[in-house]
Amino acid sequence: MLCFGKLRLTLNPYIQRRLLSTSVAVHNFIKSKITKMPPRNFDVNNPVIELNETEAKISVLLNDYVNLVNSRAASAATPGITGTVPEQQLQEPLELRITGGWVRDKLLGNESNDIDIAINSQSGEAFAEGLRTFIAENSAKYQINPSGIHKIEKNPEKSKHLETATTKLYGLDVDFVNLRSEEYTEDSRIPVIQFGTPEEDALRRDATLNALFYNLSKNKVEDLTKTGLQDLKDGILKTPLPPLKTFLDDPLRVLRLIRFAARFNFVVEEETLKAMSDARIKEALSHKISRERVGVELEKTLTSANPVYGLELIDKIGFFSSIFNFGAVEEDIYKFNSADEINEYFKILDFQFAKHLPLLQAIDLSQTSLSKHQEHIQSDKFQKKLFWLTFVLEAFGSQRFIFNKAKKEAFAIDLIIREGVKYSKLDTDSVVKIITTKTQYQEIVEKVAGNNALRSEVGLLLRNFDEHTFAAAMIFNLINEHLQGKQDPGAIISKYETFNQYIIDQNLTNVNQLKHLANGKVISKKFNKKPGPWMAKLLEKVLVWQLDNPELGEEECFQYIETIIAEFL
Repeated sequence: MLCFGKLRLTLNPYIQRRLLSTSVAVHNFIKSKITKMPPRNFDVNNPVIELNETEAKISVLLNDYVNLVNSRAASAATPGITGTVPEQQLQEPLELRITGGWVRDKLLGNESNDIDIAINSQSGEAFAEGLRTFIAENSAKYQINPSGIHKIEKNPEKSKHLETATTKLYGLDVDFVNLRSEEYTEDSRIPVIQFGTPEEDALRRDATLNALFYNLSKNKVEDLTKTGLQDLKDGILKTPLPPLKTFLDDPLRVLRLIRFAARFNFVVEEETLKAMSDARIKEALSHKISRERVGVELEKTLTSANPVYGLELIDKIGFFSSIFNFGAVEEDIYKFNSADEINEYFKILDFQFAKHLPLLQAIDLSQTSLSKHQEHIQSDKFQKKLFWLTFVLEAFGSQRFIFNKAKKEAFAIDLIIREGVKYSKLDTDSVVKIITTKTQYQEIVEKVAGNNALRSEVGLLLRNFDEHTFAAAMIFNLINEHLQGKQDPGAIISKYETFNQYIIDQNLTNVNQLKHLANGKVISKKFNKKPGPWMAKLLEKVLVWQLDNPELGEEECFQYIETIIAEFL
């Protein structure tokens, strides 16, 4: 039993030992040099946001509607305001603030297609319904079709009177929600939500630089945490409230801050980073957060501008086992397999990652014929995610574990990706294929470099990969050979350039799409044989012949089949 204050969790002792053994001291990392982004070009004392044409139209529309509402009788009589709004706020004029990422991105000089608008005295649903009526009555003036917001998507949370509304204005996604205050329970990251003040809404957010507001009525940036603007300018991530309590309330905030660090190359403030490594946060993560949500945040980190930095942060705070685990089947896996063996694999994973990450810098493909594959990984989010998952989980290799009472087995990698972070079957199968073919892949690359590989060997290997996994598989294996340290980087790169050129010269780039010259139905009819299990084995051998004889056609294929068919019957 682990006890942290009032939070009590009963865990398998082997799991408990693994979680605690991966708690990494964070002090050396804090002292290490991290390259920050250059200072932001905005005035902390007088920040200005320039609205683009579409944003300006939205601002005019919303301000006109707000002014109309505020010109009416007392706000308590305003249509759409519910009795759940505190009396003090009912007396306030209606006021709108754009919140969160849009404000941050605009100050950084970036555009944002998602606008979140906080309302001080109405629910998001009530405001959107009134706005829809206003647009219908003034569509010509604002050059907007009222049908464009006829669909209001209600997203009720635990507090049913605080519905949000999502719609589109001038082609941009806009969410409407009331200002909020939050109160957390010990066993859930979903808070009890009430109407809040602007200050309460700012303080509940994950980072000071994400707590900035843009007051639409006043055309003014508001920094109610008092440090958000300076933190954004300096590239510092810290929580508005004490970090340990912030993370215990919602451990997902740890992963969100890591994601922002990787996206913007921001530095996590020292006290915040120390709190991230607290063992209680790991317990809270496993207790409060669904594996799907963990997977979503991990994916955003792996596909960010700097996934290496994000993974390094995950490693330094000891979160690897909290993210990369077996999810709901973990108890059964420890029950039906050797706990010592499982823990040893996780130790190897932790050790290899810390050892290998710095070695990546020695590989530079920018001036080689392989650069296009590296660029493909960088530009394709799916391949980028696959590459980093293979890099992290390679230590498990082809290891399989029993995962249920029926004694069913699966690759450890499969279980971690499918159950631990809840990724798709395509994600899972792709990573498993890349890692489990590693030995075969590298042996064939060596054969090609030595000029003693059969075309069919290369072709059959490459049929494991398609256009979505081809580049990730090649670069993963190149990097993996480098990390093994058997050859210097230049020799490895040269070998893979030879392999890559062989694929091009032999017209094997799209070999995964190659069809048999004769399928089973045609063969059965041609040779007057009933189809059966023998056919699949025959077709395998025919495919090898076809790959080794690309210049021959259907007639030669039938002649070849005639010489071998008897051995399969």
